[in-house]
Amino acid sequence: MGTPVLYLFRSSELFVTQYNTLPIDYPDIGEESLLDSMDIDIAGVPSRILLFKDEASRAAVVSASVCGPPASSDSCGGESSGKWIRLRSIFASDDPLLASLASPAARALGLINWHNSCRFCARCGTAVIDKPGEIARVCPVCSAIYYPRISPAIIVLVHKGDTVLLARHAARNQEVYSCIAGFLEHGETLEECVAREVFEETGISVTDICYAGSQSWPYPDQHMIAFHARWASGEVTVDPKEILEARWFPRDAMPATPMPGTVAWRLIFGDWGDDFR
Repeated sequence: MGTPVLYLFRSSELFVTQYNTLPIDYPDIGEESLLDSMDIDIAGVPSRILLFKDEASRAAVVSASVCGPPASSDSCGGESSGKWIRLRSIFASDDPLLASLASPAARALGLINWHNSCRFCARCGTAVIDKPGEIARVCPVCSAIYYPRISPAIIVLVHKGDTVLLARHAARNQEVYSCIAGFLEHGETLEECVAREVFEETGISVTDICYAGSQSWPYPDQHMIAFHARWASGEVTVDPKEILEARWFPRDAMPATPMPGTVAWRLIFGDWGDDFR
């Protein structure tokens, strides 16, 4: 086995070299800040994933994943060593080297988030260990097996004539308008989830629900499934626990929206929906 490449994460930031590639040597990061690590092949390449402490709160990380400031460029281990870049910025990058890291880095971050949070058996409370031969953790006492968790969630852009429905969410950056989104529940289809979430959060009914695309969103373990839909009936009445405000916006007068690299941006401005429009 050759020298593994290193996926070094500080919350939702990835460390890359000055050449926008993954390092094979450790930069100057204190051992005391290491939270977790795991060894795995990613896209057929031997890899080591390490998660380091971050001063930012969890809420700040989630908010920044959608609409935070530009990627940080603070150096580590010397100015020529490399820099930390938010994963969302890698999703949106035009640099071919950074863009090629988007999918494997999303996988790496999702796996290390799971590995770091899955520490004890939910059945008996014993500390779990890595299961040989597969990506899983196992309880050495009761043999319960735990696989990486993926939480499917829908996100939908609702159309009404030449306008689209955008909302300010209570739990996210409140100055940014985005699409309606929510987690899939047991027993429902993705299309049923779209209709339910839109109705629960805004009080309107939709039709012509159409799949647009999907994207890994490891904050910490979501997979976003994107849709377009058309307004069918009802007036906008928001659920104040979830939504601060929801409005219909014409495309020539859009408010502040999520930045490129997000699923919402691709629905609103990107190529996810050219046929639907």
